[in-house]
Amino acid sequence: MKRAFPFLLAILVATPWPLLAQAAVSRSSYNISIVSVNAPKALTPGARGEITVEARNTGSASWTRTGTNFVSIYSYDPIKKQEVGSVFYTSGWDAPTRPARLPVEQVKPGETATFRFPIVAPSKLGSYTAEFVVVVEGLVRLSNGRFNVTVNSSNSAASVPVAAPAVSAPAPVSTLAPTGMPTGSSKYAAQYVSGVAPSWQIELDQNVIAEIAYKNTGTETWKRDEGAFVSLYAVEGGASGSKERTSSFQDQSWTGARAAKMVESEVKPGSIGHFKVELRAKTPGDYREEFLLSAENIAWMADSRIFLNIKVPTNGSYIARNIIAPSNTISATQAAINAGYSALLMLRSTQSVSTSGNGRMQLTVGFKNTGTKAWGNRSLQVRGVTAATTAIAKYASVRDDSWREGSTPVKVEGLTKPGELGLLTFTVKAPAKKGEYRASFQMYADNQPVDGGIIDIPITVTADGYIEPEPVPAKPIPTVTTPTPAPSNPTPNAIPSLNPQPLNGDVASLPNEPLMRVGIFATTDDKMTIRAKYAPLEVRNGSSVVCTLPVGQSVIVTYDRSSSIYRIAGDCPAAQSSTYYVVKAQDGLSPMEMSDFSRPVGWLPGANDNTFRAHLELRWSPTVSQAWVINELPIEWYLKGIAETSNVSPMQYQRTLLVAARTYAMYHVQRQTKHASKFFIVDATYDQVYRGYGQEARSPTIVAAVDATRGQIVTYQGKLALTPYFSRSDGRTRSWGEVWYGQSNYPWLVSVPVPDDVGKTLWGHGVGMSATGALQMDAKWGKTYDQILAHFYTGTELRRVYK
Repeated sequence: MKRAFPFLLAILVATPWPLLAQAAVSRSSYNISIVSVNAPKALTPGARGEITVEARNTGSASWTRTGTNFVSIYSYDPIKKQEVGSVFYTSGWDAPTRPARLPVEQVKPGETATFRFPIVAPSKLGSYTAEFVVVVEGLVRLSNGRFNVTVNSSNSAASVPVAAPAVSAPAPVSTLAPTGMPTGSSKYAAQYVSGVAPSWQIELDQNVIAEIAYKNTGTETWKRDEGAFVSLYAVEGGASGSKERTSSFQDQSWTGARAAKMVESEVKPGSIGHFKVELRAKTPGDYREEFLLSAENIAWMADSRIFLNIKVPTNGSYIARNIIAPSNTISATQAAINAGYSALLMLRSTQSVSTSGNGRMQLTVGFKNTGTKAWGNRSLQVRGVTAATTAIAKYASVRDDSWREGSTPVKVEGLTKPGELGLLTFTVKAPAKKGEYRASFQMYADNQPVDGGIIDIPITVTADGYIEPEPVPAKPIPTVTTPTPAPSNPTPNAIPSLNPQPLNGDVASLPNEPLMRVGIFATTDDKMTIRAKYAPLEVRNGSSVVCTLPVGQSVIVTYDRSSSIYRIAGDCPAAQSSTYYVVKAQDGLSPMEMSDFSRPVGWLPGANDNTFRAHLELRWSPTVSQAWVINELPIEWYLKGIAETSNVSPMQYQRTLLVAARTYAMYHVQRQTKHASKFFIVDATYDQVYRGYGQEARSPTIVAAVDATRGQIVTYQGKLALTPYFSRSDGRTRSWGEVWYGQSNYPWLVSVPVPDDVGKTLWGHGVGMSATGALQMDAKWGKTYDQILAHFYTGTELRRVYK
C-alpha cells in the first residue's frame, strides 16, 4: 500500500559556520574572479538602492542556484570571520545575512553571472562600508569572492526614497534630543532586537499589541518607574531632529506621545528590555509609524529608531495578524535570555503552504543556538492561527493528528550546543475552508520560550475540504406506546433514539456497547497488506472464512477498478470476489499490523502507528472513487486509541475530554450520515484524531480514564447533547449562535467565563469547552470531570448510554 505524503524540499534561509553539510566535491573545484561591483555612492536616509556584482566562474565545477552546494552572497565580518547582519539589510534579501543567491540555475566554468540585490541607506548620517563574500554553501567561502561597498547616507544625495518600504529591522540613528530635552549621553544607548514585522495589517476599530525588544548597549541600568525612566515614544523628524508627535494609532493606554513604558522594572547593560505598544486602527489607509526610545529628560537613545508599516483596510483583512503571546511569555522570555537562551532561524523547508482544505504538509525548521547555554530539548508551540476574513475565522486551526499535544506539534530530546543547529520536523493540517491563513509558532528550549524563536507560516487553502454541516433536527422514531409529553423547553437537535440512564440507574436495561467504524485513510494503490503480529487472523468473505493466518503470516488485499473485483494473495491462497474481504482477529479483539502503511510518531523515533484492533477491511466507494481502509472495533477500544490528550495530563482533565469525545462519537454512531458513502462512521484524521493500538499502548492513563467513564455521555434533558470543544478561549466561550448561524438550537452551548484563559488568544471556534480552561480547572482548582463538563455545557448531566 502506498500513501501519498508531501516530499520535503529543504530551502536554507541562512547557514551557520561551520557549514552544515559535507561536500560532494572538493573545495579546490571552486574558484571565482570578481569582474565588477557597482553600488550607489550616496543615498538619502531610508532610501533604497541596488548593488550589482559581475563574477566569473574560474573553477572546474559548475555553480548552481539550488541543491546542497548552491552559490550565494553573504554579508561578512572579516574580523570575526563569520556571516553577519548588515547595516544595508532590507526586504528583498534572500535571508537576513544573505542578500542574494545565484540568479540563474547554473553557471559553468568560464561563464559569468550578475548578482543583484537591494540595499537601504541607514537613517544616521555618515559613511558606511560593508563587506560581502561569495559562498559555496556547505563547502567553502571563496577567498577571491570578497568585495566591499561604501555608501554615504546623506541628505544631499541624489536619490529618491521608496514610499513606506517594508522594514524588518530598524536602521541606526543619531542621538539627537528634541526641543526641550537635554543633549544625549553615551550612558544611554540601545540596539533593536525583535518585534518589527515587515508589514502590519489591522482591522478598522481593532487593536493589536506590538512587542518590541531592545538590548541595553549603554552603561546605565534602565529603569521603568524612577529617574530617567526608559520608554518608547512616537516621534517625527528623522535623524535631523526628533520630536514627539501624535500617532494615528494612539490608544488610551498611551500617555500623550509616550506609547509604552518598559515591561521590566529594570534592565541592566547587556540585557533585553521589552515594550508593549498597543496600536488601535481608527482610519483606513497606509501608514508609516516612527518610534524612538527615550531616557526621560536625558536623551533619545542611539540606534533605537524603528518604523512600523501599517495598513488599515476598509474591509476584511487578516484578523489580529500579529498574534500576541500570553502576558507571562514576556517575562519568561526575558528570563530565558538572561539565562543564556536565544536562537536564530536558519532553515525552513518552505516559506508558505498551499494546499486544499484539510491537506497535510510536513515542515522542517532549524534554529541555531545563539545563546550561551546548551539546549537539553527543543519544541514548538502554537502561538495562534489567524484568518484573512471573519467569515473563515472559525476554521483557523492547523492541528494535525501527529502532534504531541494539543498545542505542541513536536518536541525533540537531545543536546544542542551553542553554535549548533537544532532541527524540528512536524506536520500541519490546513484549515477546512478555502482562504488565506497565517500560523505562528514559538520555539522552546528546556521548556522555556527562546528569544528569536518565532516563525510565521502563511497558508493558502485553495479549495474547501470536508466541513461538518450543522446538525438537522432528528425525526422522532415511531413507537407503539403512548408518547410522553414534550418537555417545556424542547431540544430539537437532541437524539431521541438513545435512552441514556442516570449513572446510578439500571445498567441491565441498557443496550450492549456499539461498534465504531473508522476510516483510516484512502489508499493510492487500492491495496492493503495485513500481518498477524500478535494473534492468528481470519480472512472472511461474507460469512465464510476463506483463510486463516498464524502469527507472522500476511494477506494482501487489492481492489481491481477495471473489473470491480476484490482479490487476496500472499500467505492466503489466491482468490477473488465481487464482495469485499474482511481481516479479523480470531479472538475478536487482538491488534493486527498493516505492514505496508507508514504512520511515524513525530516525537518518538522509530515508532509507527500501523497496528489496529479487531477488524480491517478494504472497501471501494464508488461515490468518491476511492478504496478506503476501515477499522471496525468496539467504541470503548476506539476511544483508547484516540490522541486528543496526552498520557501525562491530569486525571480529571483526561476523563473530561474522553467523555466529550465519547459523546461526539455516539452522536455519529446514531446518525451514521457523515461518511455513509464511504461505509464508515468517523474519519481517523478529520473527526477525532485516532491512531489505533500504538496510541493505546503508549497511554495507560488514558486507557484507565476510558475504563473509569465507560458508557458515560453528556446529556441535556435526558438526550444526547452535542459537545464541541476547542484549544483555548480568550476568557470566555462563545454560544452556538455567536459562531454558527443566527440563533442556537443548543441551549447548553452558551457563553461561560473561563477565568484562567483571560488575556490569552482564542484558538479555535470558541464554542463548548476550552481545553486549556478545563485543564486548569483540574490542575489548579481541583474540579472533577463532571463539574468541568457541567461548567462548559450548561444545564447538562452525565448519563450512561450502554452497558
